[in-house]
Amino acid sequence: MIFLRVLAVCIFIVSVSAQANVDEGQSAYEAGDYLSAFNLFTQAAENGDSKGQFLLGECYFNGRGVPQDFSLAVKWYTASADQEFVQAQERLGNLYLFGKFLPRDAELGAIWFSRAAKQGNVEAALIAGGLYFEGKEVKKNIPKALDAYRYAAETGNVDAQEIMGYIYFSGLLGEPDFTQALVWYERVALSNRIYPQYALGWMYQNGKGAAKDLSRSADFYEAAAKQGHAGASAAIGFIYANGNGREKDAVLAAEYFQKAAVAGESSAYKALAWAYYEGKGVAKNVKEAFKWFSKAAENDDTESKFLVGYFLLNGLGTSKNAGEAARWLESAADSGHTAAHEILGELYLFGEDGIPVDYARAAKWYEEPAQSGNAYAQYLMGHLYSEDSASMKNLGEAMKWFKLAANQGELKAQGRLAWMYFEGLGADKDLIEAYFWSNLSATASTGSERKELEELRSYIGSQLSPDELKRAQQKTRAWRAN
Repeated sequence: MIFLRVLAVCIFIVSVSAQANVDEGQSAYEAGDYLSAFNLFTQAAENGDSKGQFLLGECYFNGRGVPQDFSLAVKWYTASADQEFVQAQERLGNLYLFGKFLPRDAELGAIWFSRAAKQGNVEAALIAGGLYFEGKEVKKNIPKALDAYRYAAETGNVDAQEIMGYIYFSGLLGEPDFTQALVWYERVALSNRIYPQYALGWMYQNGKGAAKDLSRSADFYEAAAKQGHAGASAAIGFIYANGNGREKDAVLAAEYFQKAAVAGESSAYKALAWAYYEGKGVAKNVKEAFKWFSKAAENDDTESKFLVGYFLLNGLGTSKNAGEAARWLESAADSGHTAAHEILGELYLFGEDGIPVDYARAAKWYEEPAQSGNAYAQYLMGHLYSEDSASMKNLGEAMKWFKLAANQGELKAQGRLAWMYFEGLGADKDLIEAYFWSNLSATASTGSERKELEELRSYIGSQLSPDELKRAQQKTRAWRAN
């Protein structure tokens, strides 16, 4: 026990002596007496003083009071750094990272920066975090990056806080952690950091990391938009357009859509186009509408592809061009736009400048809406298969499509079915069916079509027995009742 007390006293005396040597050495160094400083630092270093070891390393590194010797400098820096002297750790980090005075070892440099970061060295924390985050100089390691950035972030460093928020928001650790993202982004939002403002707008809009708050969402989006964030400009534009979090304001909506679209934010292209087309918040301008619909179409927006085709087909806001219209309509149709199928079918059914009549292609485009239950498209499919001039003529197929359309109440299909059953085209001749369909169609038709169908019905009726006529009329009543 006495021995331990004596030992403790001795250690204390050595420590005090070493500290005195360091203090005297620093005074000598500042006075330009490098040799004395070197000797004093040597005594302190050999007695285990971490600061003395670092300062001795500085003497060797800079050749002050002793010939320059990088190996010995690194030796003493390492001794000091192993005792957690932060300046020595940072110095070793720089030396190994850049490899100017010793073999380059970025991994070892990152380790020393990380150790310095743990002691609150903000610059070292940012460097270590950046090395592990970017993964260019060392192997990418997001958990290590997060640990390093955390030391800087907790001292209030805004750059580190923003990156912390980004790591959690983007799910770089696996899954997004919106609660943590919100904590860190909230800390930097008042510093007018543009991306955190946008991210906070999104989180409050979608209830991620906090309860949904549309007003707060709008505040953050608008703050980011005023700093030029294109995505935020589009988002606040939609908020003003729809009145979610702000009172509806078509003028402000259009202004923000314009800013976003001009900055290349694709989500704003179509919204701005509609504003110009409908004259909402801006003067109606079909030419501008076509321009922005075209931008959206080039960005693979299906509805915009359809609208560009429609505008080109009808010469709205641009010169009429049926061939180019067909190209855009086909692209929209290939993406599942039903109306594009219907217009393409009509385009090839009747032809247009630069687009010859092509029944096969018309059938190709009508088939999708017809299969989906569109009665008029079903009627036209029947028409295409029944035409004498069509290379694809197939009366059985025509009958199939006419029946599908007729059963949905399509008058023209009902009239065609009546004629086909009367003539025995595509099916066996059946006067009861012929009368049934002509009776239905004539009742609902108008003008000359009605007159023709009534004449057909009368003629067919004259060919039926009283019992057959009764059955046909009963069938009509039953169909209409359903």
